[in-house]
Amino acid sequence: MIKPVFSISFSRRSLAKVTTLTLTLISTLTLFAQQTSIKDFDLKNYKAPDIKYRTLDLGSYLSSNGFNETSYDNDNSFSTYVNLYYFEFKNTRKIQSRSSSYFNGSYSAFWAERDSVKTTSSNPSLRLSYSTETRIYNQNNAFFGIHGDIKYSYSPHFSKSDDETYSYQFQEFSIIPYISGGKGRIEPIESARQAMDILLALQKENRLSITPDSLMIDSLARVANRIRYKRFYDSRFKRIYQLEQLDEAMQNMDLIETVDMVYFANLNDIWNYAPQFNRGTGTRYEGGIVPLFSMNYFKNDESQSSYSRIHDNKNYGIYGFFSFNRMKPVSYVWQSDILIDFTFGYGVVDQAWETGSDIDDYYNTSLNGLLSAGWNFGFYPNTRTFAGIEPYLSFSYEYDIEEKNKDVFGLNTGFRFNSYYYVSPRLRIQLTAGFAYLNNFNYYIPAPFWNRINFYNFNSSQIEKGIIYNFSFSFKYAIF
Repeated sequence: MIKPVFSISFSRRSLAKVTTLTLTLISTLTLFAQQTSIKDFDLKNYKAPDIKYRTLDLGSYLSSNGFNETSYDNDNSFSTYVNLYYFEFKNTRKIQSRSSSYFNGSYSAFWAERDSVKTTSSNPSLRLSYSTETRIYNQNNAFFGIHGDIKYSYSPHFSKSDDETYSYQFQEFSIIPYISGGKGRIEPIESARQAMDILLALQKENRLSITPDSLMIDSLARVANRIRYKRFYDSRFKRIYQLEQLDEAMQNMDLIETVDMVYFANLNDIWNYAPQFNRGTGTRYEGGIVPLFSMNYFKNDESQSSYSRIHDNKNYGIYGFFSFNRMKPVSYVWQSDILIDFTFGYGVVDQAWETGSDIDDYYNTSLNGLLSAGWNFGFYPNTRTFAGIEPYLSFSYEYDIEEKNKDVFGLNTGFRFNSYYYVSPRLRIQLTAGFAYLNNFNYYIPAPFWNRINFYNFNSSQIEKGIIYNFSFSFKYAIF
């Protein structure tokens, strides 16, 4: 039996053609792989390096106004505010923490004359707050959390006219500690997004020698994280240092094709004027215990009518909570965040009124529950523009133990829209709008302050059922 024999032979010329074709194909595939878009960088799986920074901001505000109409001979007011804000953030493999302190002092005065009767009033106020959240992680990304929220405010008011004197004072104090456990973490991605913005701006101006890969973008983001929080006493020297470090990092990676004024102008613009978007990535499950205590005290006097009223209100209880937080950068442009909170526990309201010689007491115990879910969907097309919508749905529940079978269900649902646009590096236009429907909603049930749904709560404690909406349009200009 004759077996067929197959053979292939190449001449030197045909072998050279095959080799050339193969090398050309490999080069084309390599070039195609290198042309991956900067916007394809995987923000979802970005792991931020160790970050530690602190900021302290001091600001003030001064205003004065007045008018003169037929009913008022004269009407003027004066207000001044001082704000001090401290913020601290730490992100390492073992610890993730965030703390903020806020101090606000204000003073306002008012004087008017109506029908030849002069009235003057003054209202100083003091507000202090401190909130902290700390999570200690193990190797399996599980954590133990210690958190707290403390607030205090004091506001006296004095008013005097030709025929009477009136004054009142209000104090409020609340402390809510949280002890929790859970799994998962949220990684900040702001520096990675800014590294992408820098490279995209330079690519648009044809100043990049190659298209950076994921490793290069990650390296530049690490440099951005390291230099952003280095402390300087002179901000000019800090800016020079930061731009120098960014330039050195890109030069060492052979990313820069042409070094000129266009290159440095774009680098400076993106680094110093691009807004710092608050975006994150990751999923976190967390549950724990919340002891609650708050109290407020109100007293007012009217000297001419010999009228005095004191109101003392205490709220305390014990609650359990569960929260779910998933922050997902869908792409360079889109962000999708889901927040869910559930709280259930036992609360006590202890109130007392004193009117002259009469004292009225009110004491109530109840089982309370709160379930909230919200979705934040954001659009970040470039360094100038942001638009986001936040629909939410929140239910409250209250069972009066003193009056059994008295269930009260509450509803708060709506949405917010927020957007801004940087006309120039210093001028920003901002638009906010929102809508909410309320029905017997209970705002006094504690929920995780770091994960709470942003439902409407302005002047709504006096609204049992109804619709709230708002709209605002503003211009903001950074002087320096």
